[in-house]
Amino acid sequence: MKKAVLSAVVLTGVVSASALVHLPAQFVVQYAPLPSQLKVVGVEGTVWQGSAYQVEWAGQKLGELNWQLHPSKLLTATLEANVRFGRGSDMDVQGRGILGYGPSGAYAKNLIASVPIESVMKVVPSLPVPLELDGQVELSLRDYQYAAPYCQSAEGSVVWNTETIGSPLANLTVGPVVAQLQCQDSQIDITADQQSKQVTSEAKVSLSADGRYSATAWFKPEGDFPSELSQQLKWLPNQADQEGKYPFSYNGRL
Repeated sequence: MKKAVLSAVVLTGVVSASALVHLPAQFVVQYAPLPSQLKVVGVEGTVWQGSAYQVEWAGQKLGELNWQLHPSKLLTATLEANVRFGRGSDMDVQGRGILGYGPSGAYAKNLIASVPIESVMKVVPSLPVPLELDGQVELSLRDYQYAAPYCQSAEGSVVWNTETIGSPLANLTVGPVVAQLQCQDSQIDITADQQSKQVTSEAKVSLSADGRYSATAWFKPEGDFPSELSQQLKWLPNQADQEGKYPFSYNGRL
């Protein structure tokens, strides 16, 4: 009798696992209580491994999504998957990494995303002077734990891969800009720096949970600094200190 019961339990588990593995993803999307702002188009494959041609949130196209679940995480009541995303998005962002949802909420690990600087500038405060910016911004999140409005905790880096910044007077060679990012209780702190034969600079940016931001920065002209720009330094609101650094500060709300 015990053998029969054990066999029935094992058989039920095998059938249930098989059903889960082969459950069409389209079926889940069709009947799941998704938020009204979320729209998923062109779903193929299974819950275990599948793709969506386009994911939209509040009318914003986030692009294609591909996923592959980690089965071992289900034993800890956690849904975790390797994902690739972004192709065809409005911001032309593309990325890959690990996304999950567990007892502590949504999280990400080893997440890498790349987006053109032009797309970034559409969602950040306007620059005080007209500049021509190009290149890619690459975000790397080693660990991220979500909590409203931004994050419970996060650690990563941001690299702006560019060569020059264009201005009405002259182009300025800056090279890559590297920033380190940390978050604790939705308080985001970023420190950045760059160095070239024409200019050196550093910046610190803080964003609080209520959307207020503050930034302090300085730049120092180096030996190859363009003469066309040197002539304009006298018009800056803050002149150079004893080390030749020109300071700036900004405050506001997103």
